[in-house]
Amino acid sequence: MKKIRINLFIICLLGVLAEVCAQESTWREMPYFLKGYEKQYKKSPKEAALSWFKDARFGLFVHWGPASLYGQGEWVMYNNRIPIKEYEQKAREFKGDKFNAQDYVNLALDANMKYITFVIKHHDGFALWDSKASDYNSVKYPSGRDFLKELSIACKKAGLGLFIYYSVGLDWHHPYYIPNTMYAPARPHYAKTPEEYKYSKPEDFKHYMNFAKTQIMELCTMYGPIAGFWFDTVGGVYQYSDLFNIQEVYDMIHAIQPHALVVFKTGANGNEDFITGERHFGSLAPVFKSVGLPKKVQDAADYSWQNNKAKPAELNIPIQTLGWAYHSSSKQRQKSAKEVMDLLDYCAKVNANLLLNIGPRPDGSILEENVRVLKEVGRKLKKDGFPRLNTKDYMKYRDSAKQERPKEKENQTAN
Repeated sequence: MKKIRINLFIICLLGVLAEVCAQESTWREMPYFLKGYEKQYKKSPKEAALSWFKDARFGLFVHWGPASLYGQGEWVMYNNRIPIKEYEQKAREFKGDKFNAQDYVNLALDANMKYITFVIKHHDGFALWDSKASDYNSVKYPSGRDFLKELSIACKKAGLGLFIYYSVGLDWHHPYYIPNTMYAPARPHYAKTPEEYKYSKPEDFKHYMNFAKTQIMELCTMYGPIAGFWFDTVGGVYQYSDLFNIQEVYDMIHAIQPHALVVFKTGANGNEDFITGERHFGSLAPVFKSVGLPKKVQDAADYSWQNNKAKPAELNIPIQTLGWAYHSSSKQRQKSAKEVMDLLDYCAKVNANLLLNIGPRPDGSILEENVRVLKEVGRKLKKDGFPRLNTKDYMKYRDSAKQERPKEKENQTAN
């Protein structure tokens, strides 16, 4: 079995390398979304991308996948302890019949956004692209569609940057991810360990990381120039940094797409290109403490924040009140245009972009209220422009960010 797993990995890797050779010119040319940054790009692709990112100000975050079928948010598999086979079967109903990439691009353009961050593999492990590393994806399942490809084509035509959200820090589906006896959120807390879970010793984890690296290489090579990678979640990486060796992943990305920006919350090892605060800025240590993660993780979170807090930044927050993916509860509420404008004001104060999340319906259609609100925001921005950035004393506001940001009135869950 071990030889079979290694051979399958090598076959997948060779296929991806062939794709690299075939498309090399695609990412050696200046990325389409960096038009206007040509001079800077010649000197440093990374610095050109960072300048573009800081100028972008506003982006659209999209949480969508099989979890939306349950209407209970993106952590439903974990929260409800849904068995793997049952979740796989449910995922066969995920077809995205009304998913139209142009609708998302049009919404972003109407709202005066400059980029889209698309969740293409959340913690449930289901991929929204034609991955050769696993059949657990939207192309091999009944939908038969490569949703990432559709969106990447639409973004390129519109000149929008495309960030790829990839959950490298959690995978509830892969057999060789670590067990929850090592890291509490690693797996749903089933009464009995499912037969699908094969991890038994630290050496087994390399099978998961080989799988993740193969998928990330696919994403670097199959869809032309991307704006960057948005990685999640960071707690396990803090606790088992030697197992993840996340720097190898960063180096692989930059070797293929030198301009591509990498973000991993407020930082996994300090070599990220910018930081993103979930709902607010600051160390994640209090969050990790509240869920009982060890002091090592809390200390790593504090260290990460102190070392990265001055980097280019983004605030990510959902437009909805319950979760990040689709939630059908009658208690669900969507933010108003005024609330979004208040968030843009706050982001200007802390010198950061705003990444605003929507949770589309299971069929891929966007909630009408989200469309209405974001169009109204776009009209206001077109008329008055973005709030003026505070580039002088923004750090004092970042340091007190949890207290300063407009307060949420709702139930909050991690993405």
